[in-house]
Amino acid sequence: MKISLIVFALFVSASWLGGCAVLVDKGTEGSADATVAEIDAVSKLSFASERQEGYERISLREGLAARAQVRLVDAILDNLAHDSAKQEVLLTLIANPNFSSAAERKIQGQINKLAFESTKKRILQAISDRKT
Repeated sequence: MKISLIVFALFVSASWLGGCAVLVDKGTEGSADATVAEIDAVSKLSFASERQEGYERISLREGLAARAQVRLVDAILDNLAHDSAKQEVLLTLIANPNFSSAAERKIQGQINKLAFESTKKRILQAISDRKT
């Protein structure tokens, strides 16, 4: 009798716990993970022009996740040597319809990684222009 009661209790518990499921949409999360991995791979390319082209391609993508955009901003500012290259890719990202507030804050927080005041001004102006 005790064994039957224990088995029944375990069965009910397992059924109740098994019925509770948490569903997580891995679609956008998985896509962001893949894009972050791609950004990291592009960062390892030998030539700055190849890195710039890779970052440019990524910055043009529709539906670019905020997390990937933040990683892209870091990569652009850390792995491109010339302000003109950084500016070109950042302006492309800023023009992306999915440009995120997280990427905007990242750019604003690291604006001093740009060497020239004119470049900083152009980037900040492009961000400001999006809001009007």
